[in-house]
Amino acid sequence: MCLLKKKSREVIIVLLICLFMPAWGLIKINQETLPAPVIHPHSFELLANSRYSVHAGFEGRLPVQVLANILWAMSHVPHLGGYQELYVATEENVYLYQPESRTLTVHLPGDHRYNSGSAFEVGVATPRHEEAGMAVQAGLLAAIAFWDDTAEVVCCPMKWAADYANRNWHPRHEIKMVNVFGRAPARGLDTTLVAISSDSSLPPPFTNGTDTFELILMDLTQDSVFSNARLSLETVSQLLWAGYGVTPHITTNGRQGLVVPSALAGYFLTSKIYLVREEGVDRYYNRLPGDTNLRTKDHRLERFVWGDRRNDLRLACERVPSSAPVYIVVCVNDTSSYRTMQEAGFVAFNLLMQARALGLGGYITMPLTPQERSAIKNALLLPTSHHPVFVFSCGELAAGIKGQAVRPGVVQIVRAQPAVRKGNLKVEYLLRQPALVQAEVFDLLGRPVKTIFEEKQAPGYHSFIWDGTNEQGRPVRRGSYLITISAGGNFAQHKVTWAR
Repeated sequence: MCLLKKKSREVIIVLLICLFMPAWGLIKINQETLPAPVIHPHSFELLANSRYSVHAGFEGRLPVQVLANILWAMSHVPHLGGYQELYVATEENVYLYQPESRTLTVHLPGDHRYNSGSAFEVGVATPRHEEAGMAVQAGLLAAIAFWDDTAEVVCCPMKWAADYANRNWHPRHEIKMVNVFGRAPARGLDTTLVAISSDSSLPPPFTNGTDTFELILMDLTQDSVFSNARLSLETVSQLLWAGYGVTPHITTNGRQGLVVPSALAGYFLTSKIYLVREEGVDRYYNRLPGDTNLRTKDHRLERFVWGDRRNDLRLACERVPSSAPVYIVVCVNDTSSYRTMQEAGFVAFNLLMQARALGLGGYITMPLTPQERSAIKNALLLPTSHHPVFVFSCGELAAGIKGQAVRPGVVQIVRAQPAVRKGNLKVEYLLRQPALVQAEVFDLLGRPVKTIFEEKQAPGYHSFIWDGTNEQGRPVRRGSYLITISAGGNFAQHKVTWAR
């Protein structure tokens, strides 16, 4: 892994902690400074696909390292303005977290937990519910990352706990949400894909990525200057799933779970997410047609408005970056509801993380003023009950704009059909940085058979199909061949045996 130089010392410290950290220990704060975060091997996508809440049955026994990772993750969410205060309640005291030094200072002596069985509870005080949602989502995914050590680190965001905290913790500012953490049985990590499009309008997303959650979060920033390079449909599919896609989890009331939590599994943003790109405005659906049965699952786009409305969106809200090829507009039906606004924050964090994991830039325009909401709604012809709460801009970073550290393996094949084929062969790959990409077919003696394409591509997921023909368009002989994808001086290969 390549990291920025300023991160190298921190990573070395992290790896040493991984070697010497005790497996278990009571949450008792005997020193002010928490350990540096541990880097786990799990991707953001895998954690999001495995996510679910545990509401009760906690045991108050977790390693201090779990608390350290969670607070570090929550404090690394990009601030959109104003303050952010993280309060931690244990059986000993209520603490205030100082992110710059990773220290806890006593805010209120004594045990003031809402749930007496919890290991600890983290309260987020921010000016807006959307920002609290972003921090909560970061913390709960950081907890799931420990499931390689034990599948027993669980949590649940609880409004009742937030109400209790505001009455009893004496915070400096209102606590918007409290996430309750504890030890309880959990199912563990799950790569099962359930986000299958009912009409093939979106290709299936990937439920496991290649970069670890903590390393992406360590370098998480917003970017507002993009190139106009088009994003592939595979990349668009991945972004939409990461924001609000279905997962294997079935909730306690029998609903199909999503990559984000929701109060009482209400999933209040269902059918209220819009994709704005050159072709038009599309509406994203994660439920089967009818769209109100939350027990169903889907992953599809439906054209809502034909024609390029991106410039109309930019004029409606001048704070939206002017050069992004793709915008995702997230709406709610009630901007006064903490449930819907925090859920929007969950989605915003996931979109930004997924963009960075794909080597793309992302920018969240939030909060929106009432005037901007109205103008965006008119520009995109949205339903009157759909109120935009943020716009996510995404695309390849413009030339000369510094992105995240370049990681090894510019191109990687992530999914290919079985190695023995009759008919077309589909190959899907991940491009980590913009590059001239060439896909070719060779026989096992290294002789060229066919150049499938050569073109400049933006970072993200891509795919192509080889139909089993040579350069002259004639079917190849029965035998084995190498599919080679080259980009930026790197290449990836897939061997296939053609049977006719």
